[in-house]
Formats: sequence, C-alpha cells, structure tokens
Amino acid sequence: MQNIKIIVMDMDGTLLTSDKIVTDYTKKVFDKLKENGYKLGIASGRPIIGVKRSVAALGIEKYIDFMVGSNGAELYDVSSGEENKFYQLEPEIVHEIIELYEPLGVNPYVYQGADCYAYRNDSTIQRAAKNNHLGIVLCNLKEEVKTPQSKIVLSTAPEKMESIEEFYSKNLSEKYRAFKSQADMFEFVHPQLSKVYGIEYYCKRYGYSIAQAMSFGDTSNDIEMIRECGIGVCMCNGTDDAKEVADIISDYSNDEDGLAKVIEAVLSAY
Repeated sequence: MQNIKIIVMDMDGTLLTSDKIVTDYTKKVFDKLKENGYKLGIASGRPIIGVKRSVAALGIEKYIDFMVGSNGAELYDVSSGEENKFYQLEPEIVHEIIELYEPLGVNPYVYQGADCYAYRNDSTIQRAAKNNHLGIVLCNLKEEVKTPQSKIVLSTAPEKMESIEEFYSKNLSEKYRAFKSQADMFEFVHPQLSKVYGIEYYCKRYGYSIAQAMSFGDTSNDIEMIRECGIGVCMCNGTDDAKEVADIISDYSNDEDGLAKVIEAVLSAY
C-alpha cells in the first residue's frame, strides 16, 4: 500500500463477523499493520461511547488510534484522549423528524449518555443497546430530547424500509440528511455530516491527506468514505449503492475475513 498510511473500518457487517467478534486472523493482520507504522481507525454509526466500549470488549484497543462515531458527528483521538463533536441536530429538528415520520409507525430513538432512549422497546432497540453496551430508557422523546443530538434513528421492520426511503425522498429537507444504516435502521444526521468528516479531521491533525486513507464499509452510511478515501473497499456482503462507489469489492464476506484478506492482497501488491 504505497501511499496508504491509515486504515479505517466500519464495524457491523465489515470488521465484525455476524457473531460480533474480530477473528484471530484479522488481529494477526492488524499486528503486521502496526509493526509497519499504519494508523488504524474505526468509523461507525454507533455512538462514540458504544464504539469505545465495544473496542474494549473486543480486545482490540492496542490496535486502534482513533474512533469516529455517530456517522462522523463524534471523534475520539486515542493518543491524546481528546473527544470532539461536530454538526449536531438541534432539539427542534429532532422533534420535527419524530412528528413527520410518526404516521409510518416507526420507533424513533436517540443515544444520550450511557443509555438508548426510545418510545418503546423492540428487537432493534435491544440489539442497539446490547451492541453498544448501553441501557434502555423508555420515554416520550419529544419531552426528553432537550439538547443537540448527534443523530436520531428510526427503528422499523425491514419489510417497511423501502417505503420509508420513498417517503424520505419525497420529503427532503435542508435541515438534515438520512440513510439506511442497517436493514431495520434509518438514520438522520446534520446535512453536512458523513463519516468522512471525522476521518478528514483526524488526517489533517496529523498531517495526512484523505488520499492516504483506505476505508472499508458495507452499506449506505459508508458511501462517502468509500468514495472519498484514497482506496475505498466495499464488502461483498454490502449493499449495491456502496459497491457502486468502491474501488475494490472484497471476494470474501465479513464472516470470511474479507477485510483482512483485502488488506493482505493490497499489501502484497506493493
């Protein structure tokens, strides 16, 4: 990887297997990367508190130099211990989204502190809380959300996702942008935000360009970083829209060490 100095990875569907682990094979590849001076980062839709707790639980702390959370709204610099927040959604915009999508029968939720706040419990909320090592607080979000938010997520049945995407396309707003992040999750963030924002912020701080970053992702919220990094990789288990902008599509899935095998293949080419 001649000019690549940074490797940045989505978590779910990319770095993690379906069982939510990082394989020993992948860790051995990470060992080689660190021995050769590469910087490793996580870029996730998860809130930064969830990314930090997950990295610790996965036993990969020694490899990770930075973490981008909430699709670019949060950045944690491991070496300095500094945490930054960018482009938050104001409470009134969150309330507006809740009201607009209420007729669709979705279950909106946000992350505040160490908890996931939602109107009602469902399997998506339970999974989000478990994956991020957070608690669950059931409440009226319009009464609870009084401070700026990194994002708001709509929990929905996968079979309803297409109708939600269609509704969104017919009700676009300059106040926010949205995308499917998982089969049952539709997320809203600030219109100027994507995972690339956090990655670029880290790169500039340490004298790198985005062209020196290699990114790995699998779905719609990864499109910008796959497209704009020097080398963008989409997993073969990824969505069509993410594959369309990728420089490389892995031959192996996240359950087959696809990320690690692409890194090895690209390393061996130089």
